[in-house]
Amino acid sequence: MNNKSIKSEISKNSWRLWLVKKLLKDHINKEEIYTFISSIFENGNKLKESFEKPIDDSDENELLRNILKLNDKTVEDVMVPRADIVAISIKDSFQKILDTIDYNSHSRMPIFEDNLDNVMGMIHIKDIISNIEKKDFKIKEIIRDILYVAPSSPVLDLLKRMRKSKIHLGLVVDEHGGVDGLVTIEDLVEEIVGEIEDEHDAEDNEIKIKKINSKTFIIDTSLSLKELENLIKINLDNEIKEEINSVGGLIYYLAGKIPLVGEKFIYNDQVSFEIISVNQRRIEEVKVLLI
Repeated sequence: MNNKSIKSEISKNSWRLWLVKKLLKDHINKEEIYTFISSIFENGNKLKESFEKPIDDSDENELLRNILKLNDKTVEDVMVPRADIVAISIKDSFQKILDTIDYNSHSRMPIFEDNLDNVMGMIHIKDIISNIEKKDFKIKEIIRDILYVAPSSPVLDLLKRMRKSKIHLGLVVDEHGGVDGLVTIEDLVEEIVGEIEDEHDAEDNEIKIKKINSKTFIIDTSLSLKELENLIKINLDNEIKEEINSVGGLIYYLAGKIPLVGEKFIYNDQVSFEIISVNQRRIEEVKVLLI
C-alpha cells in the first residue's frame, strides 16, 4: 500500500485506532514502530528528529511521541494505586455489587475474599447484566480470570499479554504477593491517546439535576442517595442506604430487573421514578416526580 492510499484509508478520526492495533502486533519493537509511523508521512527521518522537539499543538504529533515513550514505561508508571482500587467482596450482596458497579461506572472489578491481598478474580458488568433476573444466582459462577503483573514489567509487554489472553484487567503484585495496584487496558491505551473521558467522567462534568417544577426533576443516575434526599426532602429507609449509594442502584432495587425507557417505579407512595434514557443497559436519566 502506498503513502497516498494509506492517507486516504485512515481518516482523521480513525487513524489513532489503527496505530494502536499496529502497536499490539506480536514482536514489534521501536524501530518497527518508526517504520509504520513513517509510512504515513513522506519523510520518516524528519519525523524521528521531530520527537526530540517539544510537543506542539498537533494531536497527531503528541500521539506518536506517546507511543515511543511507552518503550521506557513500566506498569508502575501507569497503574491505579492500591488506595484507589474499587473492588468487590465475595460477601457483598448482589444488590450492593450492582450498585457499586453502577456508581463507579467500571466495566470490570476485582473480587476478593477477606481482603484485597486475596483476590479471587474479576467480575464483568456484562455477566452481571445477563444474570440480574435470576433468583438463585451465585456471584462465584461468573468470576473471571485476572492477570498478575510485577510493577517493573514493561507496559508494552503487558499490552501484548492482554491482547493474547483477552484479559483486560491486571493486578500489580510485589515480590511478597501483596497488591500494589491495578491496571486496565484503558489505562494503557490512555498512555497513547491521552486521557479518555468515559461516560462517568462526562457525567461528572455535566449538571446532574434539571428542575422542571417544584415537584418534578430530571436527574442522572450517578446522583447519590444523599443528594436525592436533599433535593426532594424525603428520608429513604436506612436499610436501603446501607446497601445502595446511587439513584441508579435504587432504580435497580425497585425494578428487580433491567428497566426499560418509559417504565415507572414508585417508592413508598412518595415519589415516582420514570426511566428517561438508557445507554447499553445502563440507566442514564430518570424523571423524579413527588406524589
